[in-house]
Amino acid sequence: MTTGRPAPSLDHLVPVPTYRGQPSTRSADVTGRDLFGRSASIAVTAPGSATLLLFLSSSCQGCRPLWEAAAEPGHWGLPRDAGVVVVTRAGDHEDVEALRGLALPGAVVVMSDDAWRAYRVQGAPFFSLVVGRHPLVVTEGVAWGVAQVAADVGRALGPRGV
Repeated sequence: MTTGRPAPSLDHLVPVPTYRGQPSTRSADVTGRDLFGRSASIAVTAPGSATLLLFLSSSCQGCRPLWEAAAEPGHWGLPRDAGVVVVTRAGDHEDVEALRGLALPGAVVVMSDDAWRAYRVQGAPFFSLVVGRHPLVVTEGVAWGVAQVAADVGRALGPRGV
C-alpha cells in the first residue's frame, strides 16, 4: 500500500542496523591514557585505515571472551592492515590493575571517557567499526560475542557494505 509520500532517505544510516535505529555516529579519533597513565592517541579517521573499537570494562563478565580476542585482529574478520582498539572508561571509573590483567600482550587499550561519549556508548560490551575514508561509523552495536561481532563486521565490509 502506498501513501503518496516519498520513501524516507537512507542516507547516513548504518549499513548493519544497530539497537538504536538512529543515524550513524560520527567517527572520531580516540584519545586518552594507556594502562600506565601515559597519553595515548589512536587516529582511526585516517584515510585507508579500518579500526574495530571494542568498548569493554574490567567488571563486565560478558566482556571476557572479547578481551581474550582483542589482541588478535584475525578473530574479527578484518582486513590485514586493520586494527583493534579496546576502549575502557577512564581510570577513575575502572580498576586499572584489573584492566592490566585482562589486556593480553599485543592488545591496544586506551582509557577514554571522551571516546565513550563521542561514540555514544551506553555500556559494555559495545563495538564500533570505523573505516577512515567514511565520516560515519560503518556499523556498531552491543557486542554479544566474538562470532557475532565478526559477522557484523563481515556484513559491513562485504560486497553490500562499504
